[in-house]
Amino acid sequence: MGSCLGADKDEEKVGLVGKSRTGEARQYDKNFKGPIQDRSCTDVICCLLFAFCVAILLLFAVIAYARGDPKRIIYPTDSEGKICGKDLPDRTKLAYFDFTVCARMGIAVLQLGCPTPQVCVSECPSAWWSWLTAQTHETAIGRVSAEQRRPMVCLRGRNGLHPEYVGRSIKSLVDDGLCAPFTMPTIDLMGRCMPKLLEDIGGKIVDSLGSVPSNITAGNNQTVGTGELRSGTAVMSKFVKVYGFLQSVFQDVVKTWPYILTGFILAVLLSLLWVLLLRFVARIMVITAIVGFVFVFVFLVIFTFYKYAVLKKETKDIEEKFKLTSDIGYYSQLSTTWLIIGIVSAAILVIVIVLLIWLRERISIAIAIISETSKCIAHMMTTLLFPIVPFLLQLLVLVFCVVTSLYIGSMGKPEMRSAVNQTAIDSLNTSGMSEAEAKAKIDSVLNQLTPCNPNAAGTEGSICRFIKYGDDGFSVYMQMYTVFMFLWLFNFVDGLCQMTLAGAFASYYFAFNKPKDIPTFPLLASFWRCIRYHMGSIAFGSLIIAIVQAIRIILEYIDAKLSGSQNPIGKFFIKCLKCCFWCLEKFVKFISKNAYIMVAIYGRNFCLSAKDAFFLILRNIVRVAVVDKITEFVLFISKMVIIGLIGSLAFFFFDGTLGQKSEVIGKVTPKGMDYYFVPVILIIVFSYFCTSLFFAVYSMGVDTIFLCFLEDLERHDGSAEKPYYMSAELMDILGKKNEAPPPPPPSADEGATATTAAEGDKSKD
Repeated sequence: MGSCLGADKDEEKVGLVGKSRTGEARQYDKNFKGPIQDRSCTDVICCLLFAFCVAILLLFAVIAYARGDPKRIIYPTDSEGKICGKDLPDRTKLAYFDFTVCARMGIAVLQLGCPTPQVCVSECPSAWWSWLTAQTHETAIGRVSAEQRRPMVCLRGRNGLHPEYVGRSIKSLVDDGLCAPFTMPTIDLMGRCMPKLLEDIGGKIVDSLGSVPSNITAGNNQTVGTGELRSGTAVMSKFVKVYGFLQSVFQDVVKTWPYILTGFILAVLLSLLWVLLLRFVARIMVITAIVGFVFVFVFLVIFTFYKYAVLKKETKDIEEKFKLTSDIGYYSQLSTTWLIIGIVSAAILVIVIVLLIWLRERISIAIAIISETSKCIAHMMTTLLFPIVPFLLQLLVLVFCVVTSLYIGSMGKPEMRSAVNQTAIDSLNTSGMSEAEAKAKIDSVLNQLTPCNPNAAGTEGSICRFIKYGDDGFSVYMQMYTVFMFLWLFNFVDGLCQMTLAGAFASYYFAFNKPKDIPTFPLLASFWRCIRYHMGSIAFGSLIIAIVQAIRIILEYIDAKLSGSQNPIGKFFIKCLKCCFWCLEKFVKFISKNAYIMVAIYGRNFCLSAKDAFFLILRNIVRVAVVDKITEFVLFISKMVIIGLIGSLAFFFFDGTLGQKSEVIGKVTPKGMDYYFVPVILIIVFSYFCTSLFFAVYSMGVDTIFLCFLEDLERHDGSAEKPYYMSAELMDILGKKNEAPPPPPPSADEGATATTAAEGDKSKD
């Protein structure tokens, strides 16, 4: 099985002898023909730990699904703690008695809820109504007016015509808090009845509210004006604007989804074609970039020295009176400035040329490795489709964790508090307060409220109001565990994909006669080896990455908390820690990726494989650096070409430019969009995702074939007994070749025939 605490007992079997712990080169093994078949399970303890943690996550999910209800988060809840649309199926919208109270409280609404009574209604109020006007009208006619009472919004979804309310005056209903003192034109936004307080947004959501009628009066007999309503709903107006924008975006997406799908398919085809063409264009891309870079610096050196020569005669007086200033234009007039730039540019040019001459062989190796990867993918096209499997698995992990988190967040029971101290809540205004001050103010108000039962008889039930859903005592820890397991599972699936691809690419490299000796279904065989033997190693590597990522999340949280503090030293150390752990995550991912390659080839545990990969890279550090950067450059250029091409076509198509050039294209160009850049951005995002998916396979292929190439150099010498597995192009670059194998010895029958023929010749003589 192997252990991270000690050496693998099968070191000799994989060719590590002598001073292997100090990075000794791997020795020749006549039985090694690529990824070994005789392997055993690795990192079993990590595998069991992973299975146990997944079981705990599933247990938390079951508890959350049994006790939670996301509808509590998605759907609004009235003042009695009933969910609109669920507990009250015929009343799906939430109306507020006095919405300005909610907005005035600012962030306190998130913790205290809106102090004004809230009721579930079937339809949002659509007109102005005031209790004072209605009461005056009934007093004048001397009877109940159905016309005046029907628009009233009262508790439990009633209006002023309810049998319990008909015998009471409108004023008494308002004074006792049973009915709203006024209503206004509202719209349904995500189940909430929001005031129409914004000017027209594209004519899609709200109309202009106009001026507030002069007879609108709140329950305290204070007149409500347009200014009070607009200032009271300033926060919500921003929400409405965002909602309006999102609605327009959604409609544009619905209208253009066939074109977006076409752009995505085009990105897939171009990415596939580009991967196959890289074997031919990789060298051209790299050479063109290098030559262009050199020419840029040559031009810069010539230009700067030319400027120096011109300005030296013209600015002699200025330089004699040199002064320090913040005006950059002043320095651009000095010949000395251009001399310094020219000297620096010339120095960089010389260094670049020396490096290119010194690294020319390694650059050629990098280009050859890239070309070899393209050949490999051409022989194993299924490798380009395989990332779809881990993508679907990662999507499943994401959906599962998000849904579980929603259920955990909705596990709390409704918090009902007595509204005896309603004045303290009504007067609460956190506008202009810092986060700490607002929290202290909210906590002080919460301490004045006492739990209550809304179903209690008498006064206790009537003044009992829903505040929010309380936090379950264990839900915070469940959320934290779910986030950590999301990181672990996400990286586990990524590691599974990397190790599977590494095994397939290694099978290709170590096939001596390509493609004849390539195993049947190499990708499927590699996937089976990962599932059968190396789940523990994948779990180990992904656990380390997940721990580092979790620490980074904690540091981001601490940094956000310190954003408003006056502690520069603390902020400095947090920034340093964030930088260090960012670097650590990059390093751990790099080591894990190469460790997965070695596990796929030799079947050893994660720690020993990471050690082997690290020392192998260390022994070839310059080659690794050159290949890594050149591959990164080639893939970056490839992504930019594909994304730029598709993005440009999408832009000129949706803005109508192509339609003006061609009548046929003009007929199919979508019309009436609010934001034509929405489908363009989506197509670019999908193209980036698609190219990243394809080129991630390509990058893994380059890394695997490169490590196999380094192993090949250490194991073999090109003799008939130890021939190289590398391509002829790589051998030409290194000046190496395989010796021709000796002719096979003649068989017994062939030997007897040759002897008889020789004796016959002698008899003739």
